[in-house]
Amino acid sequence: MYARMTVAQARPDRFDEAVTAVQETFLPAAQEQPGYHGFLLLKNRATQQLVGISIWETEAGMRTSGEAGGYFKEAMDRFLDLVVSPPVTTTHEVVVSEP
Repeated sequence: MYARMTVAQARPDRFDEAVTAVQETFLPAAQEQPGYHGFLLLKNRATQQLVGISIWETEAGMRTSGEAGGYFKEAMDRFLDLVVSPPVTTTHEVVVSEP
């Protein structure tokens, strides 16, 4: 399995809106992608930080969903006005997974 992790610093006055945007935009779009396996959204209201982690069955599925024309870039473009600076996205191989 593979994971895409995105860390974002929400604008203080738009924190709740950013959380809702992830729940209503990123999650449903990810669920429709081939190879999607799961999603986590972590939030820290004190620091206005959001961490989104999507889990993919294959590296190819993860990469395809993030490429130009994929759901992730399209959703991220709409998300940028809710954050202080562009989010940082990294990809990882999942080595331990516990349901």
